[in-house]
This record gives sequence, structure tokens and C-alpha cells, in this order.
Amino acid sequence: MASDRRTAQAGDPSRPAQGVTWIIVRAASATSFADGPAVAVEIPPTVRVRPAGAVLEAGSQPCALVTGSGALVPPELSGTVGVVDLPVRIGDQRIDARSAEELRQFYARLRNGETPETSTSSPGEFLEAYHRCRADQVLCLTIPARWSGMDDSARLAARILAEEEGRERVTVVDTGTAAAGLGLITRVAARLCIDGAELPEVLHRTERAIREVRMFGALEALEFVARSGRINALLAGISDSLHVRPVFRLSNGQTGRVALTRTPSGVLSALEKTARDLPGRPWILVFHADAEELGRALGARLREVCDVARCEIIALDPIIGTHTGPGAVGYAALPLLADEIDDARDSGESVEPDQ
Repeated sequence: MASDRRTAQAGDPSRPAQGVTWIIVRAASATSFADGPAVAVEIPPTVRVRPAGAVLEAGSQPCALVTGSGALVPPELSGTVGVVDLPVRIGDQRIDARSAEELRQFYARLRNGETPETSTSSPGEFLEAYHRCRADQVLCLTIPARWSGMDDSARLAARILAEEEGRERVTVVDTGTAAAGLGLITRVAARLCIDGAELPEVLHRTERAIREVRMFGALEALEFVARSGRINALLAGISDSLHVRPVFRLSNGQTGRVALTRTPSGVLSALEKTARDLPGRPWILVFHADAEELGRALGARLREVCDVARCEIIALDPIIGTHTGPGAVGYAALPLLADEIDDARDSGESVEPDQ
């Protein structure tokens, strides 16, 4: 397979837009670059990437990470984790909710009946993120392929990069989870990258985290997840009319219902019960969608019933909130290794939620 990078010029009838960069990939069996079928991968002129490597010199880290914005990556990891923004739109407006106020406005629009739409980032956007990573190896963490085209885009971009560079520098891993679960996996992998770990060590810890991470949550209404086609719309309507709040679990790529509740206090009690059997000393990431008070109450309950090593509270960004809807709350938990617990203690990290 061969590749060529081209930029469209004004008046070029073979390209749809001026200033758009394309990667043209052809089969290696072709007798010349012009022969054989081609796959064109667009890189938009304004790629929405929060890059790893922009502040790193070449070779300064053996391994870097790339993932999507749904991983809830904190700003302090921006030098190690390249984040590809997964687009959310309401009508013709692209939603870029970063601050707490912008998130409140986004969820207010959902409560008022506006309907956001999501789409998968293109292979070109992942390719741009890979280009910006100056590490020797890149580990890309994705949500399950059956939920999104993110994994396919990331893998195609990795193949294109390999053709460009003449070596395989990117490893793509389907984590079997999303949101806070993916966020915890990304955090522990990023810690190793920052410490200078090679890809095999980072990958080994990542695979163990994938096996051990657990996520539980509850939705205020099923209306929003029904729009994505992940559950039957009729059943969602019946559940919402009865004011039933299902509590779900997600682990090892498998989802299931653990309880049915009707009130916020019932949600908290059900989620607290799931935490009683958590192994080891977990890192807990509490998430909420415009339900900060409920999230803080959940964090307090979790610390009462299990030996928490660290607890954060974070608001879901629009790419996840589009599917959960406002009012969602839950947590992900990952048991930490002994040295990870020691590192948290030595750095003075609090077990209290972030304020």
C-alpha cells in the first residue's frame, strides 16, 4: 500500500473543497501510484484536536496516548494525551462546551426539547492527532466498536500513518467501556507514559485496567439514549411515563441492569449498594450530567462504604451527555496497584472530590 498527501487547489474538479488535505491510499500491488483502487481520507482544514506532543520534543517520551473527548481527560494530561474532539451539533451550531456555565447552557437546551446530533470523528482527525505525537509509540484508546465508528476511524488512521512512516507506531485498543470508565483507563496509562514507560508496560497495565474497571450509573430518563437506537423507543417511553430510573452496570464490554428506582434517593442507595463489593482501594470517578449536587452526594456515600484511594467528580461533556440526557449520575471504579496508591499519597492527592 502506498500513500500520498495532497492539498486541493481552487478549480480542481477532483476535490470537493479548496484547502482540504486528503490522504490517498492505494494497494501495494498496483504497478504505479495511479493504478488500482484508492481510498481518500479527508483531513479538514480546521481539525479539532487537543494534541499530545505539541509541547513534547521528539523522543522525549517513549509512549503517548490518543483518545476521544468522551474520555473526560483532565487538562493536566494534555501534554501526554491527544484528545480528538468528537463533534456535537444542535442544528447548524457546533457545540464546544468547555466551562461549567457552557455545560449548564447545553443541558438547559436539552431540557427545553432541542435535539443534539453526534457523529464520529474522521480518520483524518485521528491521523492529525497521531502526527502531533512525537513519542516513539502511540497507544490509542477507543470506545467499543459496536457503539461507534471511532474505533474504525482510529485503526484506519493508524494504517495510513504506518504507510507514511514505514513502520507501525500506533496501537489501537478497544477498551470495552466509555465515559468515566475510559477516563480511568486513560489516567492510569497516562501516569506510566509520564514516568517514561515503554509501550509494552503501558499496554499491560491498560489491559489489566480494562478487565478490572467497573462503571455504574442511572439515567433521569431513557428518552435520550433511545434516540441513539441503543434501546427500544417504546420501552423508553413507558419507563419515562412511569418515572422509572434504571440503574445500569458496564464492565468488560457488557451492560446490564442492576436496579429500578423512582427517586434520586433511590438512585443513590442503589449505587451505594454496588460499591460495597468493590475490590481493593479504588480510584473512583463520579460523573453527572447537570446534577452536581447529586454527584457530590454520591461521592460522599461511596467514601463511606469502600476504601477509596482517590475520588474525583466530573461533569459529562456534550458527546456523552447527548446520549445520557441531563440528570444522569454514576461512577466508575478501578482498583489501584500498590505503587499507584503510594504515588497518590506522596503527591498529596486528596481523596476528597475535586472542588
